[in-house]
Amino acid sequence: MTTSRRRFLGIGISVAGAAVTGGTLGAESAAAAPVSQNPDSIRGIKWRGAHRTPQPGDTTTTLTARFDTAGLSYSTAAGSLNNNNFRTVVLRVANLTDLPRGTTLKQRDDEVIKLLRELNRRGMKVYLWKRQWLQRSDRPWGPYNKHPGAEEFVKEMSALINRARREGIASTLQGVMPVETNLNNSGEVRNRALYIAKGINARTGNWLKTHTLMVPGGGMGAYFKGIHNGGTTWLNQMKAQTGRFAFLYKHMPSQDLPFCKLGRLNDRWDYYVGYWAKTTVDRQISYLRNDMGLADLERYMHGHRAQFPNHTHVVFWGDVNEGIYALSALGSQAPWNYNTARALHTLLVKRNHWHGYFLNLPFTYEGRAKPELYGYMITVDRQNGNRAKNHTTNRSGTHPIWWEWQNWANENAAF
Repeated sequence: MTTSRRRFLGIGISVAGAAVTGGTLGAESAAAAPVSQNPDSIRGIKWRGAHRTPQPGDTTTTLTARFDTAGLSYSTAAGSLNNNNFRTVVLRVANLTDLPRGTTLKQRDDEVIKLLRELNRRGMKVYLWKRQWLQRSDRPWGPYNKHPGAEEFVKEMSALINRARREGIASTLQGVMPVETNLNNSGEVRNRALYIAKGINARTGNWLKTHTLMVPGGGMGAYFKGIHNGGTTWLNQMKAQTGRFAFLYKHMPSQDLPFCKLGRLNDRWDYYVGYWAKTTVDRQISYLRNDMGLADLERYMHGHRAQFPNHTHVVFWGDVNEGIYALSALGSQAPWNYNTARALHTLLVKRNHWHGYFLNLPFTYEGRAKPELYGYMITVDRQNGNRAKNHTTNRSGTHPIWWEWQNWANENAAF
């Protein structure tokens, strides 16, 4: 991803709400219900690796293999989240190019398993995600053709699933998701989702048939125009491969041309919902529904919810660099535009009842300089390890960070 685009928004949201259908199971009976968490109930937090200071001449390394705990042990960190009523986390499975040179897949996976073991001990619900571009193909697009990016995701996630099962800690795992897939259209999104589901099932003895797969929209996750063209045929195919399915909505523009064909839309994105956007909440909602296809997503998810209650969800995805915290500023505090946070909450939560979300990160040091303090839920004292809820006021001065995370699923919340 280019540096210029990386600065722009990216929000991850959650799951389609049960309020739309009244909770009916429809064609999927209670007896067939999967063991994984209902996406509607996700109130998730994202956990990624710790940043390191690159060595001289190293301009690419960004993360350590270890997960960021602000100095806490994995056991203490997992317990602290549990004690603060965090019940769902998503762990980043980093690309080797993001880790110090020489890091192996085994070393990376060892860290995932170490933290997973502690989260399992606490009874937490855990998802695995990986930043994975899927737009590359070794031949013209066809029905579920082989694909190097998707193959990498399938292979690495399957290995972690199988290892967790061998070590007796897989009960905590709920599902997996690629993020920022860089796909060119909704047809590719549907194609890759099925390819990944089939691939993981083939390597794990059909593990996904009782668990959850989530995939973002086109581009970096915000494009859904034409997604409804899959009809019930695609939903039936996905139902045959997964216990649950959810689309991820990530509020972020596409890669520029020529990396992604959706780059042609980025100028309008910047004008309507970018950091410097001066448009009203209503105009932003109209743009997202019409230009980015959220109206098609609404049609698809709500129109088939009664028949496919386990496979018609939408989850809001966000992280510290591209999450709602980056939108929390008003007036002279440009470039952040809180109108976008209000537009997203109105569209996704209030109007469509998509309540599930992954927002913000767990731990940071107490007294950390702003803006690094924004987007973290718990502060840690460097001297004694004491933890406290992060009640720092957001950039707009409207709410504490803790309030924003806790209240995103509240349809009456005043963002």
